[in-house]
Amino acid sequence: MRTVMLDARKSFRADDPMRALGLRQPAPPAVDDHQRERIAARLLSGDTQDSILADLVREGVPLAPAKAEIEAAAQHPYLKGAALLQARLSKRDWLLESRAKLERAGSGGIPVRDRLPAEDFFAEHYNRLSPVVLTGLTEHWPGRQWTLESLAAKVGNPEIEVQMEREADRDFELNSIAHKRRMRWHEILALLAEDPDTNDFYVTANNSGLNRKALDPLWRDVGDLPGYLGKSRLGDGFFWMGPRGTVTPWHHDLTQNLLVNMVGTKRVALVSPAETHRMRNHRHCFSRFGADATLSDVPANERPRIFTVDIGPGDILFIPVGWWHHVSGLSLTIGMSFINFVWDNDFTSFYRSEGAL
Repeated sequence: MRTVMLDARKSFRADDPMRALGLRQPAPPAVDDHQRERIAARLLSGDTQDSILADLVREGVPLAPAKAEIEAAAQHPYLKGAALLQARLSKRDWLLESRAKLERAGSGGIPVRDRLPAEDFFAEHYNRLSPVVLTGLTEHWPGRQWTLESLAAKVGNPEIEVQMEREADRDFELNSIAHKRRMRWHEILALLAEDPDTNDFYVTANNSGLNRKALDPLWRDVGDLPGYLGKSRLGDGFFWMGPRGTVTPWHHDLTQNLLVNMVGTKRVALVSPAETHRMRNHRHCFSRFGADATLSDVPANERPRIFTVDIGPGDILFIPVGWWHHVSGLSLTIGMSFINFVWDNDFTSFYRSEGAL
């Protein structure tokens, strides 16, 4: 390679070592790797080469190298291999969209079943991934009588873990580890006694590691659900407590889930797994829709069908694996969630989508 030698005494610049050595700085590439990724993604999604070229030129990429880059990408063996996978995903999307179409033509609500026998629950809801509100199953639980005063007396004043400072972070649930704080039990009860309308603090399942032992007396107030739940390696319940205004943003679980509301009222919005392609799933089990419950700003043709249900004291909501849901507290709420069903509930051992999607 021919280099042009410069007189370093006349051209030396302390901030330009290449020039100081008498060498030319190589010109930056016309198309960078980020743009190449976008070119590949758009080709795989079906965009035309002309539309991609027009956008690159608008970004300032010269016409000739932009065109050459797009043509090279379209013929690259790696992209052709990715196109095979894209075709398989398109087939899967078609099947899901067919199911979504049929679901949209069906009834518009979540059924409510009173004192549903366990065998009917598993046959009609658990195995069919069909949400249901169960009533009349927790009337014998002492926890149904919880008050802030009784909770203070039962537990004492141990240190517990809380999710804090959530409102300033749009991705507070995705970043839940960073929001973990420790405080005394009586401190959080005092905050709740003021009845604030806030999402800034919440005791959630993400705090269960420390709280299961600290709040052990409360587990003694949780009754059983014969035929539904049993002891298992998947655990025996997660504790939730927060003021009105708390939000659990759009996400799906990796297991079947029973959400038991002991005190107060929660509003739960649900979207079928068949509409996952409309949920803007960008990382792991989370949606870019985040805390936006109604999705009213989303164009109608891009908006999933949303089922909404309120669960009051003693109500149980069955949330099947893969069902997207958004939960908000309409009042101070205290509850539990359970995944230790007597039937197989392992859907995580073959899950492979932890990172960006």
